[in-house]
Amino acid sequence: METVRVIYHHEADGWWAESPDVGGWSAAGDTYAEVVKLAEEGVPFALGHGASLEHYVPAGERIPA
Repeated sequence: METVRVIYHHEADGWWAESPDVGGWSAAGDTYAEVVKLAEEGVPFALGHGASLEHYVPAGERIPA
């Protein structure tokens, strides 16, 4: 199974994600959990096959519990 990197970004109004391994793919939402779910559904769809995701959050960011 292919491993795909997903990078999460936090801004004042929510979270968004992108993948350097899936050209043109991105997702946005109000919470980190929402964007993770969108990534888990959207990346395999964009690729047309299953993938194992590696999740990255920029240094210094805190993930809400």
